[in-house]
Amino acid sequence: MADIEGTMVIRAWVEPNQDHPLRARLISSHSGQDTQLVQTAADADGILQAVRRWLDLLETAKSTTGS
Repeated sequence: MADIEGTMVIRAWVEPNQDHPLRARLISSHSGQDTQLVQTAADADGILQAVRRWLDLLETAKSTTGS
């Protein structure tokens, strides 16, 4: 198992007849944390930005632990 790990679940759906029909709910956590972060997004760019932020946090956690 990796020293630093996390989990992200993305639930995405389309709401017809909306200005931004694509929606997503992103739930993420990192090992050793008791809390989960819940985010929402209303387009593909927002979803990708949320995933990038989560990955960046994972990399930052690795560099601060020295692993």
